[in-house]
Amino acid sequence: MRAGEREASGWRPPPAGQGAERGDGSSGPTSWFGALDPSRDPSNAPRPPEAAGPGGQGPRARAKAARAAERRSRAPWFVREAALTLALVGVGAGLVMVERERWRTGLFGVGTVLLVMALARLVLPARRVGALAVRGRLFDVVALLAFGGGVIGLTLTVPIPGP
Repeated sequence: MRAGEREASGWRPPPAGQGAERGDGSSGPTSWFGALDPSRDPSNAPRPPEAAGPGGQGPRARAKAARAAERRSRAPWFVREAALTLALVGVGAGLVMVERERWRTGLFGVGTVLLVMALARLVLPARRVGALAVRGRLFDVVALLAFGGGVIGLTLTVPIPGP
């Protein structure tokens, strides 16, 4: 649009520092296309659900979830992290065997615990395995399988000394 056409159409720029009201609550100069953008319309903003509706939780469900979260937070860490606790107990038992001169049996046990941890990480959801979920499921399973298989493989390759 040229200057003469603007005057003929009646278009006037807004005063300095003022512009169309945006959907985010701020004001400032905006393009004509921005003014027509429906995503900037404040009436399209998401609203919290008032009561139980499609996809929302009612007051009973929220109260039940709050009670369950409170019970979980009161439990000791070794109960909340049951998979990690069992893994630590298994590795500890294997290391005790190593310390008592039963190194082959102890290290075989440590490797087996690592393989069981890989299986647990594979089949259990992330909220159940707790601290065993370090990265993605695939990475955790592959790493635990590699470490467990490596420990068992090295244990079995060491020759048994003769009498």
